[in-house]
Formats: sequence, C-alpha cells, structure tokens
Amino acid sequence: MSTPLRIAVLGCGYVGAAFARQAKAAGHDVLGVVRSIDSRDRLRAEGLAAEACDLFAGDWSALPAAFDVVVYAASTGGGGPEAYALAYDVGVRRALAWAQAVGATRFLFTSSTGVYRQDDGSVVDEDSPVGGAPTADAILAGERAVLESGLPYARVLRFGGLYGPGRHHLLDQLRRGERVIGGRVDHRINYLHRDDAASALLLAGTVGRVGPRVYNVVDGRPVTKQALVLWLADRLGHVAPTFDPAAPAGPRMAKGGRTQPDRIVAAERIGRELGWTPRFVDVFAGLAPFLG
Repeated sequence: MSTPLRIAVLGCGYVGAAFARQAKAAGHDVLGVVRSIDSRDRLRAEGLAAEACDLFAGDWSALPAAFDVVVYAASTGGGGPEAYALAYDVGVRRALAWAQAVGATRFLFTSSTGVYRQDDGSVVDEDSPVGGAPTADAILAGERAVLESGLPYARVLRFGGLYGPGRHHLLDQLRRGERVIGGRVDHRINYLHRDDAASALLLAGTVGRVGPRVYNVVDGRPVTKQALVLWLADRLGHVAPTFDPAAPAGPRMAKGGRTQPDRIVAAERIGRELGWTPRFVDVFAGLAPFLG
C-alpha cells in the first residue's frame, strides 16, 4: 500500500465510524472526533483512536495538529433550518479553517442528495439545479465553502438515502406488526448502504485528481417505497400492509417536515473518476442480511 495517511473524522457517527474502520483496516492513522465523552469511549472500546470536541463551539487546540485528510461527517441530529445552518455552514467553515491550520490537503464533506429540488421523476446529476429550501441552502453553503477553500483536494459527496446496520425503518415497522405504512409511497428513493458510503469516502480521500469535485453517491437502482415494503413483507411472510398517504411517514419526515421527492439520482461520475462501485447493488441486497 502507499504511505499511510493521517486522517481526522469530524463527526465520527453512523457513516464516519464506518469510514474510520475501513480507513484503519487499510493501514491509515485515523482519529475520530465526536461531541460526547460517551461516544468517544465507545469508539475507543472498539480500538479506534477518538477525542471529544464540540465542533460548533468547542476549543480544538487539544486535538493533534497534523493531518493529511479531514473528513467532515457531522450531522444535525434533527432540527430545522437553524440546526442545518449550524452543522453545514458554521461547522464546515470552522472545520475548513482548522484543516488548513493542521496542514491537510484533502477535505471531504458528506453532503446530501437532498440539495436537489426536482420532484418530477427526472434524472439529476452533479450539474443539475440545486437549492430553494432553507435546509438545502444551508447544506449548499457548506458545499460552496469547501469547493472554494483552495485546498488541493476539495471533495463534496452527496449521499443518497442511508440505511444499514441499525437503520432500516421500514423493516422495523413491519417487524413491529404495524399494518399501515404512511406518507408518499410512489416516489423513487435513491438508496445507499452505510458501508458503501464509507468506501466512497475512502476512495475520495486517497485517489483522484487535484481540484474541487462534487460526487453523487447512490447505488444507482432507485426503488419506490411501495415496492420495497411489499418485498420486505413477502420476505417476512407478512400480509401486505395498507398504504395511507395521510398516516405518519416516518422519523425523517417527522423531523424535517419534508415530503420525499421523486427523482433519479445519477452517480456515474464517482465511478468514472475514482473507480467506485457499491458493494450492495441495490437496497434489496443491502437489507437481505437483516432478514435472517
């Protein structure tokens, strides 16, 4: 392998920790930065180097002062536009200033395909129009800061709908015996397994040409919510549930108050430029291990 890189993961949570594990397994020197002492201790217990620091208001001087790669994977943890602005605008700018101070040449920002506004079944790629909602605009402010930072390798990765270990809401609903699935169900969802998100980050942090780049990251096989629910019900041996658009639509909609859009996210660029391909070709393959 090439020379090991010194990598800081700011916001070492669901995706960040998976990335840290993959990067460590590849021989890199990885530090996870989390907000709470409890989270720090959990990472340390599994053998990952970790420190606790409030990314939005804390003092970063206690952290090591030399890194090659900084990954910004912090999230809002729910909340509205103000929480998004704090995490994706203020937080990103603080992280960029710190990354430049510690000598990093690569900065990776985990963004979201939620920045796209299309809801007509059309195909969107990295050059399609974005923004138009307060939460999307807050994320885009962070994207712009990264892309205009002047760092040699500035990377924005727009992740699709994340799922994986501990995050499979529809499967959990059916297992609890819930018989009504709420919200819109005819829209196509562009899924991404957590471990595939991590592998995309690892490639973006280690290969690729100089210059700012934006990458969509999805498995490339969108499915409707209805099709996925019916498949899960069949695999579980359950009678097909009732679909009611007026019923609650799930935790993501409850937090953000948003209706999920219908669009197809194209993600050929990351495969073409970085050689990334998902391990889980679609959400059916990704959820199959949890059905045993």
